[in-house]
Amino acid sequence: MTTLDPGRVVGLLRRILRDCETLYRDASKIMVHQHPTSLAGRPDRFDELMEDLQRGLVIKVYVTMVRADNRWTSAEKRVAAEMIEYLWNEKFSTDDLREAAVGLFEQADRLHWPSLVAPFVRYEPLHNLRSHVQTIVMRLANLVVKCDGQSMPQEAEALHRLQADLDKALYPTTPNVTETGASAKASSKKYQADVMGPDDLELVDDAALEAIERDKRLQSALAQLDSLIGLEAVKQRVRSYANFLKLQEQRKNAGLSTMPLSLHMSFVGNPGTGKTTVARIVGQILGAMGTLEMGHVVETDRSGLVAEFAGQTAVKTNQLCDTALGGILFVDEAYSLVDVSGDDAYGREAVQTLLKRMEDNRNELVVILAGYSDEMAKMIRSNPGLSSRINTHIEFDDYSPVDLGRIFEGMCRHNQYTLPSDARHRLLLGMHHLHAQRDRHFGNGRLVRNTFEESVRGLADRVANVTVLSESLLTTLTAQDIRFPSMDNKCLDELIAAPHRLKIQCKGCSKRITIESESLGGSVRCRSCQTVQHADWAEVN
Repeated sequence: MTTLDPGRVVGLLRRILRDCETLYRDASKIMVHQHPTSLAGRPDRFDELMEDLQRGLVIKVYVTMVRADNRWTSAEKRVAAEMIEYLWNEKFSTDDLREAAVGLFEQADRLHWPSLVAPFVRYEPLHNLRSHVQTIVMRLANLVVKCDGQSMPQEAEALHRLQADLDKALYPTTPNVTETGASAKASSKKYQADVMGPDDLELVDDAALEAIERDKRLQSALAQLDSLIGLEAVKQRVRSYANFLKLQEQRKNAGLSTMPLSLHMSFVGNPGTGKTTVARIVGQILGAMGTLEMGHVVETDRSGLVAEFAGQTAVKTNQLCDTALGGILFVDEAYSLVDVSGDDAYGREAVQTLLKRMEDNRNELVVILAGYSDEMAKMIRSNPGLSSRINTHIEFDDYSPVDLGRIFEGMCRHNQYTLPSDARHRLLLGMHHLHAQRDRHFGNGRLVRNTFEESVRGLADRVANVTVLSESLLTTLTAQDIRFPSMDNKCLDELIAAPHRLKIQCKGCSKRITIESESLGGSVRCRSCQTVQHADWAEVN
């Protein structure tokens, strides 16, 4: 292999550094301007923190790859010099530059991957940017490996280790997605640095690597979708939506005609049914597919679009749309923008402004309108502009009592509480009762969260006067701890005492079998086919 042209290396390096700087700056803007209350510490210091982390990330990548083969070549030193001058935006003398370059190695030892990428893990609005971090890191790592045209086997191994360490830092609780088929071949090509020629560098840095990371992001987003409790119809609709977009892209790449795309959607259903959560996953899917540049989600409602004074609503709505460019604008309770009397001039102005942006920026902005089913249907039917631009409608049904129990159990697991069978039984009967009497204001996931918080208070009251607290006392929610915000304990006691049956479907023979309440959370055996299965929750008859 021959050494790459220094001018070409510098050009590639500067592009990578600019992309890294832009990524951390954009992430800072998202948090400071859209989610300032979520930040730990002063928002006005977050920009400075992100700038320091961005520099640290670049240094860590560079030093990690240079050390891989225990050599520091002249080409790698030139990369260090250009990198230092770019990061600190000043020219150095030869001696100062040499001293600064040596200092990089000492500084890298104090830098750790979890700290360098912590904001992208800690803050949910930045989760969909994690794959961008991965892409930039691997682009820089490949450049350092290949800048001297002497890629060694140790460097190829170091690339593997670097990606593994970065994956672990960015996705601390998410298993890596196994690559198969074309993705595996591309990944193999990416890491075989010792058989790549210099002319492949730009392909690896931009095209192949970007395709690998996009596929990984897509699989991660789809895995998140599948992990949601219940919502089977919603999952199917979102996957169908993604498949349609993928087909259009494939036809476009093949030179075939494509259908005009209208990416805007409506999410309809009662509160607490997961509309916002699914919108965030849709954003990740669209970002991974390249349909949207970033795929972030800006959440708002009427108050975020409509101003208090005449002439300001259009300005306010446009500003919000600007922050959502490259991603999704999620408008909750969107029907509140349209007054049934037709006298709401401010609301009409917001809708008209929104319609114009939906058309003018249709390739870089997705608008999702959310709210109750009936009101949303009336709103969309009454406005030809909305009905012509929104042709994807997803219905979010209420959660079943079993799904509500599973959501509660997930909260217990996340907060390190255990739920024995008697507590499950009491909770299940309460959820079944409230679900049977539900109206359009049924809380769904919010009901579960409030019930969980009330139950934890119940535990706190029960152990308040206990002198010696064991781990079991601190972590076990018993039946007497279970409390519902909208139901008194007497009603719960009556539900327990009333005749009822608990049934599950056998996974072996598909028969519905009756189980005892003591079996909830444990294993049961079907008498017909002898299949043993876990009975976490059950239907109440």
